[in-house]
Amino acid sequence: MVVLGLVAAALLAWAARGDDASAKPSSQPVVLSGDDATAAVDAAAKAAETIVAVSWQDYDQEVDEAAALMTQDFATKYRATAADIKDAFVADKTVVQARVVAQGVTHATRTEVQALVFLNQYISKDGGDTTYTPYRALVTVIHTQDGWVVSNLDTK
Repeated sequence: MVVLGLVAAALLAWAARGDDASAKPSSQPVVLSGDDATAAVDAAAKAAETIVAVSWQDYDQEVDEAAALMTQDFATKYRATAADIKDAFVADKTVVQARVVAQGVTHATRTEVQALVFLNQYISKDGGDTTYTPYRALVTVIHTQDGWVVSNLDTK
């Protein structure tokens, strides 16, 4: 339980590093077509699920897959946090699964979308009992030539 708490604390600390200045309420919070907003929110939800879910067996590969869905700056921060918790995560044979249960747009422009993503997270260690925790994540994605990529993720 202690290591599980450390993993959760590390993930929350990593998410807390985000910049709250990116949340900009306005009189027109969505200035993007419905189809484009839906595509961006879908990308944010899929990325959040990939970022949160990781297994001790394929830890490095899964961190690489998650980082590939991020901006370079955000991936650097993510990799640093992943490196900090890796030894304990692998030693405890931790498996984290995530399922998106709901998603929606909170703010959108042509180049940046903030999506509120609701996740159910399931954590087991060394094949033991699974712990369930619901999370909310504010996921910011920006549009690049490669599509929508995560520039920030803030969990609650």
